[in-house]
Amino acid sequence: MNDLSEASPRRAWRLTVFISCVLLLFASGGVWGGASAAPATRPSATAHTAVRSAVRLVATTTPGRLRAAAKGQAAKVHVAPLLRPHRPSLSTEQRATAPRTTPRTVGHARQQLQGALSPTVEFDGVDAIQSKAVAGYDVEPPDEGLGAGNGYVANFVNVAGAIYRTDGSTVTAPFFLNTFFDEPATANLTDTRVYYDSPSRTWFATMLEYGLTSDGSAVTESHVDLAVSSTANPAGAWHIYRASTTDLDHAGCPCLADYPIMGVSRSNVYLSTNEFTSNEQAFNGAQLYVLSKSQLVAGRATVNTVNFQNLAAGGAPGYHVQPANTVANAPAEFMLSSLDPNSTFDNRLAVWAVTNESSVTTGHGMPSLSVRVIGSEAYGFPPNAQTPPGFCNGKACDAGLPTTGVLQTDFDAMQETQYINGRLVGALNTGVTVVGDTVARSGVAWFVIKPTVNGASVGSGTRVTRQGYVSTSGEYLLYPHLNMTSSGAMALVFGLGGPGTYPSAAYATARAGRDFGPIQVAAAGTGPDNGFSGTAKFGGAGRWGDYSNGEIIPGTNRVWLATQYIPNTGDGNANWGNAIFELRLP
Repeated sequence: MNDLSEASPRRAWRLTVFISCVLLLFASGGVWGGASAAPATRPSATAHTAVRSAVRLVATTTPGRLRAAAKGQAAKVHVAPLLRPHRPSLSTEQRATAPRTTPRTVGHARQQLQGALSPTVEFDGVDAIQSKAVAGYDVEPPDEGLGAGNGYVANFVNVAGAIYRTDGSTVTAPFFLNTFFDEPATANLTDTRVYYDSPSRTWFATMLEYGLTSDGSAVTESHVDLAVSSTANPAGAWHIYRASTTDLDHAGCPCLADYPIMGVSRSNVYLSTNEFTSNEQAFNGAQLYVLSKSQLVAGRATVNTVNFQNLAAGGAPGYHVQPANTVANAPAEFMLSSLDPNSTFDNRLAVWAVTNESSVTTGHGMPSLSVRVIGSEAYGFPPNAQTPPGFCNGKACDAGLPTTGVLQTDFDAMQETQYINGRLVGALNTGVTVVGDTVARSGVAWFVIKPTVNGASVGSGTRVTRQGYVSTSGEYLLYPHLNMTSSGAMALVFGLGGPGTYPSAAYATARAGRDFGPIQVAAAGTGPDNGFSGTAKFGGAGRWGDYSNGEIIPGTNRVWLATQYIPNTGDGNANWGNAIFELRLP
């Protein structure tokens, strides 16, 4: 996060994701689509350079022993960076001739858990008040990290973490993630993830750190911290590793490794980042770091790593390349990303594969990275969500400023992915036009893909087998996360809000081989978003989410999910919270 004092707010573009016109291709083949993938292009494995390196153990920490940061920063707020590559703007002529119809959907009915699949357990995770208590300052947006397994649930949000039992009781009080990751209290940390790997009975967590010049105008260095538990109990000791992402040999660096994403396979831990130049004005493409899982689990002082640099697909730099959390044996580590180089619309996906995974650990040979572009249903840049306006009365808001109620939906980039039973699943935000609605909304496009491998490349048989949209009339869906059980049942979690609906936590489920049913509210918002980033002083569009999260319990029909909502009036500068709940799918 970047330090934003009352007198010197960060540049507005850092607070507001660039808004484009929603110019999307009409979704052919019906609302739900089908196995209608277009012929795939040739894979481009040769475009990706692999370099061997290593990460080193830097510290050991225990969550239950951590203390809060120094107090006395009540007037300060931090905002997590979220950067998008600068896309070429459409000319007036191009805008006049571009398609103006969004994918059309039949809206899903809303149910308040009446006669529908209800959570078996539900409780609140980390909120803005707790985050302020441990960090000494307020943070937006509430980036959601959730891991579940071995009878525990870990919730890492922005710079605060907490560990619970599966009945919602507290194992550790909220703790400061800067301290957990062995970083100074003043360090800029953001984009935390946490995941329980059941095959190795190990917890993994990541977070990005970056340095800035004294005036905040340029990045001076960046690195990703990786925490690895020494036991299956997340309240015990964790080993901290550090991977440099400064990349001084890349164009425009020292660079910022924005929005790191974690995936865990049987062999390795995968970290994908989005590399922006020091001035944050140019984009070098996604970078991929592959670390030996067995060496991490063993607590080795030095861990073998292979880096793939400047990923590209479909003639554009790779962006938000999501490594899958792989819960079964797989012929490769698969990854998934969307393709929308002009931030307008697209109907393609990029499917990636890393083969020869074991070579990372053995040091013999090298893994290979390939990518294939396949056809999909249409999706496009989503509009921001309009929810009821509020009022920020904290010191960072000059003790009283209105909030617009506008929440950022960010973009149509792919969110977290999962590989299970031969299928790769993922979802993203998209602009949609719900039949009978008056304006375009943000909805969800979801995909189930059958990936194949031919030698060291993504196979030509890779295709979308199921896809569709989830949306509802009059309201907006934000930051989806999709999980599938081994039987094929699916759970989709997302934020929900509208002009008459406070930001809430919602979900939908699908039986194996079926489409998603009604939208259900897990935790209804109790008031408007009163956060500082929704005031005109900080850009007027509230930073909300960046992502939701979830994890299945392998071999069961149980899935844990989490997303943001408004649970209370907050601490004056922010009032976000997180709903955590378990579903038992049919």
